[in-house]
Amino acid sequence: MLASILAEAGYKVGLYTSPHFLEYNERIKINGENISDKDLEEGIRKVKKAVEEMRGRGPVKAREGRRGQRAEQPTVFEVLTAAAFWYFAKHKIDYAIVEVGMGGRLDATNVIIPLVSIITNIALEHTDILGKSLADIAKEKAGIIKPGVPVITAETKKGPLNVIRSVCKRFNSPWSIVHGPLSKLHLSLPGPHQQTNAACALAALRLAKIPMTKAAIQKGLKNTKWPGRFQIPSRKPLIIIDGAHNPAGAKALRVTISQLYPGKRFTVIFGCQKTKQYPEMLRQLKPIADKIIITRSSSALAAKEEDVFFCARKDCPQALPTHSFRRAYQLWDRKTSLLICGSLFLAADALKCLDGLPQTIVE
Repeated sequence: MLASILAEAGYKVGLYTSPHFLEYNERIKINGENISDKDLEEGIRKVKKAVEEMRGRGPVKAREGRRGQRAEQPTVFEVLTAAAFWYFAKHKIDYAIVEVGMGGRLDATNVIIPLVSIITNIALEHTDILGKSLADIAKEKAGIIKPGVPVITAETKKGPLNVIRSVCKRFNSPWSIVHGPLSKLHLSLPGPHQQTNAACALAALRLAKIPMTKAAIQKGLKNTKWPGRFQIPSRKPLIIIDGAHNPAGAKALRVTISQLYPGKRFTVIFGCQKTKQYPEMLRQLKPIADKIIITRSSSALAAKEEDVFFCARKDCPQALPTHSFRRAYQLWDRKTSLLICGSLFLAADALKCLDGLPQTIVE
């Protein structure tokens, strides 16, 4: 949303996000355009050369560090982050919107000193790395807060909010809370959670003191695109694809559907990563599901369909397991509305498959 608004205002805007949906180039954009293959290759070559120069020796080699971690070999995310910063500098952008990869405190993106930091909210995610409690995760997220840099948050839960407030106080960083969705905003992305996200974006613009017209804000919000997030490739029959990949995302998806399509129930094609809390995700989706087809995405870390099916059939006796999205799609009756969710990997599989099925793309 921020990138779209700033571009509408005439600024040259870099956007760095993760993960990608269909190709790595999506992670690095300027004014909505993906980095080209040529520039991405050049950026990666420059990062590799810089790593070798920093070591003062030959080709990049990995060695085992403490706790078995790779101590010297840069991760894919670190390489892409450095390549993104090189690309933005090369093109002399006016502003960069930089999304943290995971957590914040130790994230590769955290080398920058921003005009403003945004922590939308805190949910139990990546608990094996970030911590088992909301407060622990909040400590990692609050690691992006810099001395004197304003902070925006939509978090309202007492535990994590106290952590954010404490770090802001320690660093003398002004902070403010965005309370609830702003329903008066006209967005391209549906759902009350997107209204809250938009409110965070507008608050960040104010605190960053970037000159901006109301027209640019309105047009930017209206034209924001985010593939795989409540994407509707077909309306007759209705097909919704959403990358909701944790319980909070599944809840937001259910609430959005209930608002836009009250009373409507779906055939749900569901597949997630094996580290996710799929029992709770399925519980969130049950009220809008007539039938659940459990499948596995093309990701190597996807949960096995039989494991998820074993959990799903307890609350949903009509659940079915299958080994691929294409097979799951074939089991859909083409009469009921279809919801595809559980992971961005599954969403990407779905769009690739549906692209070859023109009969489903109907306005």
